[in-house]
Amino acid sequence: MGLGLLPRYSSFNLLFNHLHELGLERSLCRKYCGSSSVQLVYDSDKAVIPIRRSHSCKGRKLYSVVVRVCKSLSWEVAKEIPFKKAVKKYGLSHSINAFTAMVHIFVFAGMDREVYALLKDIVFNFENTGIDLRNVIHIALHSSPNNATSSTVLADVLIKVFAANNMLDHVIDVVNQLKKIGLEPSIYSCNFLLKCLAEASQKENLVKLFEAMKKFGPSPNVRTYTIMMNFYCTYYPGQQTVVDIKEAYKILKEMWEKQINPSASTYSVWVHGLCRIGCPDVAWKFIRKLRYENQPLNSYCYNAIIHGFFAEGEVSKAISVLEEMRSFGISPDVCSYSILIGGFCKFYSIDRALCFIQDMQDNNIKPNPISYSSILKGLCNIGAAKIAKDFLHDLKNSGCKVEQRAYNILITGFCAQGDLSSAHELLEEMISSSFAPDASIYKRLIRASCHIGSIDTALKYRNMMVREGFLPDSITCHFIVKQYCTEGRVMEALHLIDEMMDQGIVPDLYTYNVVINHLCKDENTEEKEGRLQEALHLIDEMVDQGIVPDLYTYNVVIHQLCKDINPKKALELITVMLQRDMFPNVMILNTLIDGFVKQSNFKKAGMFYRGMLKLEITPDITTYTILIDMLCKRGKVRKHYRRRKVKKAYKLFRKMIREGLNPDNICYTSMIAGLCEIEDVKKACALFRDMQKRELLPTVVTYTCLIDAFSKVDQMDEAKKLLKLMVRQNIPPDVKTYSCLIDKFCKLHRMDEAERLFDRMRKENISPDVITYKIMILGYEMVGNTDLAYEMTDEMQRLFNIPGDSKQPL
Repeated sequence: MGLGLLPRYSSFNLLFNHLHELGLERSLCRKYCGSSSVQLVYDSDKAVIPIRRSHSCKGRKLYSVVVRVCKSLSWEVAKEIPFKKAVKKYGLSHSINAFTAMVHIFVFAGMDREVYALLKDIVFNFENTGIDLRNVIHIALHSSPNNATSSTVLADVLIKVFAANNMLDHVIDVVNQLKKIGLEPSIYSCNFLLKCLAEASQKENLVKLFEAMKKFGPSPNVRTYTIMMNFYCTYYPGQQTVVDIKEAYKILKEMWEKQINPSASTYSVWVHGLCRIGCPDVAWKFIRKLRYENQPLNSYCYNAIIHGFFAEGEVSKAISVLEEMRSFGISPDVCSYSILIGGFCKFYSIDRALCFIQDMQDNNIKPNPISYSSILKGLCNIGAAKIAKDFLHDLKNSGCKVEQRAYNILITGFCAQGDLSSAHELLEEMISSSFAPDASIYKRLIRASCHIGSIDTALKYRNMMVREGFLPDSITCHFIVKQYCTEGRVMEALHLIDEMMDQGIVPDLYTYNVVINHLCKDENTEEKEGRLQEALHLIDEMVDQGIVPDLYTYNVVIHQLCKDINPKKALELITVMLQRDMFPNVMILNTLIDGFVKQSNFKKAGMFYRGMLKLEITPDITTYTILIDMLCKRGKVRKHYRRRKVKKAYKLFRKMIREGLNPDNICYTSMIAGLCEIEDVKKACALFRDMQKRELLPTVVTYTCLIDAFSKVDQMDEAKKLLKLMVRQNIPPDVKTYSCLIDKFCKLHRMDEAERLFDRMRKENISPDVITYKIMILGYEMVGNTDLAYEMTDEMQRLFNIPGDSKQPL
């Protein structure tokens, strides 16, 4: 890069005169030679070192480079010694002087790119050494106090260096230093700084700079206002609101008031803002008004409105905007087509989207990756992944450049459809096209393999993934673990978890819960205890890994412990929960209460119910049902004690209803059974009627309890009515239902009725059990019909292999 590129400087001597005005020539000679009186001699190639030696040679080579730069204006010469190397070899003072001289040389030569490179080199090395960057600003701006042009140019370049490298605090220092020496940066630099501040979401500094420009200069131009409007109409990270349309309108209004004509770009930003807040109709009216006033518009203005209408689901309006756009002579660009194609694919109008692809080709516009990606995704969304694959191949054959994203979409589509073989074919095609599958592709293939139940295929893709240098994340491993468990291979799932942890992949809560759940559900009685211990060990392992077990985790294990009638161990686990500041919920406490009930430890079951109330944990339907069933259960207890327990259950039942809970048919049946047990038929029937009002279907147990109760109080007609009602409601009586009636008829010596019911049982394929036979035998004995009693005894002994003397009735 030489003098031929410099229109302002026709010779080296003219440039040297400018340096002389700055005092830099004298400085160079003094540093380079040790005496200001020694004259420099130049030839065509390089600076010739004076004959008389300097008493100080330090920095001689560095200043030789400066002189050569001054003569040749060559960037190749300037970059021979980087600033970091110069500081290390010649010291900070010599390096600063030399590089400052080179910066000014390039400034006077109008070589802004070289100035930018040198200043960036200085700035970054200052920052890395921890030296205050304000020193760079001071040196740069104050090294030419008599030359305002030089300082302004340097300031502009410094602003660009700091702003482009996200060192925005220092940019403000540059602006402040310029103000102190009575200068101002160029409008170009200020606009660049505004743009960087906007992108960094530094609203406070952005507004301050904008207001300062209006007061002290340079005066904002249309580009300045467009940047400000774009900030308020676009989402930037850190902004409290996505779009501040009121502030954007203030900017637009200020432009009109100051008679600064907005450009097409300004209007497109405003229109985008309106559409982003869901007002495409307002934006369309605004555009029409501008068109009427012959204001500048471009395709971006219309594109925003088309996109806005698609976002609102107004497809017909989006098409109207396109037609209006064409009628005013503005042709759709590739962005317009991408929006249209994406919009129609979103609404599953793939045919219309393909028409726009054809329209693009007719207008010699090549579909961009966004356009054909929308088509591919739309086809996959409607389950037409094979058609999408053909479309991709047509694109490739037509010379269209296909990106990796297209393969990602298709593989995802085939995985979603469960077509793993087609997905694998595309994977191989993708690799043969020199695309390297990323981790997301392998994750989708692994997940799809697990969904179709092919754990071996999932492991194959996992191995491929690892070979390519990707580690599966915890979610991917979760799917493999889950599939292992689904296939009953829980121990292999545990091995995989160990392998994950060796690779630094910590399983998530859901993975642990899946394994714990399957360990607890294992029905193998020989290994059940060991599996349960493994589940408890996994809970401890979770805590060690910093994963807090949730209530589901504990509930699964506690449920299994209670199912195995080991509520004491479950209670120990609840104690561990409390130590970890985790309070059991109603589901866990229900499980524990049920466990103690199954163990016939009614005292502890009641204690936990009272504990729930003290902890202000509201009992649910399950709680009440367990307790009511417990209180109403039959047992060898005294009659008055039985009555007291059932009354207690009935109070709980009424309390349950008062609390707004709706008992189910199981709860009703338990309560009816208890009332029937104490022969309170009136209340039992009332509950039965209430049950029917709530449209809860009684079970065979419900009817059997009522039939038995009516039989006990000698209301056989009511008992028979209930039997008929059962049949009408398609609830077939079982052996216990018939046995209740037969028993009562036998006790009433009405053996003909008992025989009819016995024969009816057989016709309905309900096999009488031993109890039924004994009831009939006893009935025959009571009426003195010993022959039939003997016959019934023989039949019972044959059917149930009961040994005994066939000639003696039981």
